[in-house]
This record gives sequence, C-alpha cells and structure tokens, in this order.
Amino acid sequence: MSCLITGAHGFVGAATMKYLDASWVTFDIMDGDDIRDETKLEKAIQRLGPNSRILHLAAIARFAEADADPMRCIEINVLGTRNVAMLAERYCVPLVYASTGSVYMPIEATPPITEEFKACGNSVYGCSKYAGELYVRRMRTPWIVLRYAHLYGNEKRHHGLVGGFLDRIAHDLQPTLYGGKQSNDFCYIKDVANANVLALNAPHDAWNQIYNIGTGEEITTQKAAEIICDVFGYRGQIAMREQRTVDPDRFFFDCSKAERMLGFKAAFGFRDGLEDMKGALT
Repeated sequence: MSCLITGAHGFVGAATMKYLDASWVTFDIMDGDDIRDETKLEKAIQRLGPNSRILHLAAIARFAEADADPMRCIEINVLGTRNVAMLAERYCVPLVYASTGSVYMPIEATPPITEEFKACGNSVYGCSKYAGELYVRRMRTPWIVLRYAHLYGNEKRHHGLVGGFLDRIAHDLQPTLYGGKQSNDFCYIKDVANANVLALNAPHDAWNQIYNIGTGEEITTQKAAEIICDVFGYRGQIAMREQRTVDPDRFFFDCSKAERMLGFKAAFGFRDGLEDMKGALT
C-alpha cells in the first residue's frame, strides 16, 4: 500500500508515520505543499501507486489560531479539504479524514458520546472541521472520518491541559487550571497513530463510517491536573480560574464502534500515557 499524508510533519502525522508499514508521499505546508493548491495536490496524488490511500491531517488545529483568522481557517479546513476529497474521488483513492470531537459541541445529550450524537460545532475550529466532514462524506469513493478526543503527547506543547501545564512547570511557573469539575477524554498520541493505521488498513465493510477515537475514560480536569503534577513531580500550587464557557461540563467518548469495526482500543490510560511521555524525555 502507498499513502499520501497531508500534514505529515505535524503532531499526529509524525507519530503516525512511525507505525505505518507502507510507502508514503508527504504533503505538508512545511515543505511548501499547500492543500489549497489543487494543481500541486493533484500531482502528488498521481505519484501514488496501486492500492493507495490518503490520510488527511492538514488543518488549522488550534482554537486560538482559528479564532484569530477565521477566513484562513475556512480556506484550509473547509476548502482545502474539499480539494482533497474531490481529487481522492477523481482518482478513486480511499480517504481517511482526521476530524475532532469538537464537532459534537454543544453537547445536548448525556455522555458517553456516540457517533449518533448531533454534530455541527460551536466554534470556528469545530464548525470548519464539520464542514470538511460534509465534503468527505459525499464522496463516491470509500471514506472514513475519525473524530479524535483531546489529544496529548510530547510534541503537543504549550497548549491543551497537558501541554499548558508542562510548559509552565518547565519554566518554573505556576500552572493554571480553568474550572476543574468539567471532564474530558484524554487520548495519547500513540493510540491516535494506531487508530489512523487501523483505519487506513480497514476491511471493506468498515469504510463509509464515522468513528470516535478516544479512551472512553472520563476524567475531571482537576483529577487530570493532579495526575500530571504527580507524574512529573510538581509539588507547587495550581492557579485556579473560572471554567471557560467553551469547555463542556462532560466530554468522553463511547469508542465501542471503533473497537468493533476497526479493532481499535486505547492502550494507554491517562497516567500510562503521561508515564510514557516522561520516559521519552529522560
């Protein structure tokens, strides 16, 4: 199998390539390859061999970046994804699209969140990823949409609960916790990479489906903060702030569909993932 990976040098792409037993073509803005450039993208797809796949990861992936420049977010996350989907269909290449649990916001039913929950998004980022899904799901060639839970790992620095805490701890600053009672589903990058590989190699009857990719483990942010501090040996105080309005009260996945149809089951609980991160740093 050969594979085109958009956003290959990003957090998820770099981790996935370590697990992918295939030849691949990278298409990343860091190399000057922009998914908004339809002509260049088509040439990259034409280089793929038989039995090929596309893993589409390229995106504006941070809420703050999307909010700061909504038009650029739409151009990349929506119109760029349209280009990828259109060309995948033209060349009959199955497509795996990396989406996000943010499309379930605002959550109107009681978690655990299944793939049947209403999806639309209530942020620039979430709405843009859901619009990208719509282009993918109208393809006449096989597709899979993976909706990731909250991702963490050593290469996701400076933002998110884990990255934010560790960045401030590393600089001898007091970490900040917003709220504490709200819950989340924290999914380690190695599990996400494994899910991507399983999707790319999925059997015929597992395509044209949406899958939640997470742990199914509900952890409050207060508990998560305590575990981070314990694993990384921080004994100082945590600065407490009010919960942000963008954070849902409860967020965790039902991943049984991915387990049943893709064979995916998270190998890392939250503490396990943090321990693995710490081991990689020493």
